[in-house]
Amino acid sequence: MMKTALIEPIYGAPLIGCDDRYEDRATAGRQLASFLGRFRGTHAIVLAIPPGGVAVAGELARSLRLQVDVIVSREFWVRVNPAVAAGAISESGGLCLNGAILRVPGVTPAMLWDIVRSEQAILPELIALYRHGRPLPFGIRRPVILVDDGLSSGLAQLAALQALRRYHPVACLLATPRADEHILRTIRLWADDVIVLHLHTHSSTNTVDGWQLPLSDEDAAVLLERYRRHVAPQ
Repeated sequence: MMKTALIEPIYGAPLIGCDDRYEDRATAGRQLASFLGRFRGTHAIVLAIPPGGVAVAGELARSLRLQVDVIVSREFWVRVNPAVAAGAISESGGLCLNGAILRVPGVTPAMLWDIVRSEQAILPELIALYRHGRPLPFGIRRPVILVDDGLSSGLAQLAALQALRRYHPVACLLATPRADEHILRTIRLWADDVIVLHLHTHSSTNTVDGWQLPLSDEDAAVLLERYRRHVAPQ
């Protein structure tokens, strides 16, 4: 089920405060939390796709008193067409390829697999940065709320959902402030529920992930630890 709305945040004082790097994403996290009240204080877990999803997920988790962590998932591109995502790879074996990229002159399957192997080599460094040796927290079967700060190609989110399904969660939801409507047709095949604040058509001139300030992995890792310290573990 997809929910579309824009409402005022209703839960407590934010952790972030007025830091311009995070406040727009944090506000979106509090708004998304208002649609997920049934999970408040349960053993569900919130997993962010970093870096942009961390501020959204952190405020959502803080609002609902849920554990928060990350699942690392990255889009990648080919040099001959850097404007279009060629695919995405996530930890725990998630992989999505944009079939249309193979119609671009000069792009071959061998080239794509070389990029996949290169991206795969980066994942352990990012996992170490964000989780410091912590495994993905799936000791018990539990609902998972996957959070990012927007869906444009949808590839990173699909790769993460693929990986999460291997752990057989009780339910797997996706929550995001912004999404392109046509991308959701595919996302809904992998998610039990999708919560979106703002929908855009494919022809919209607004970008679904065009936040005012980007986040670096280093900043997002620090922010994640701040949220983990303020949310009681389940």
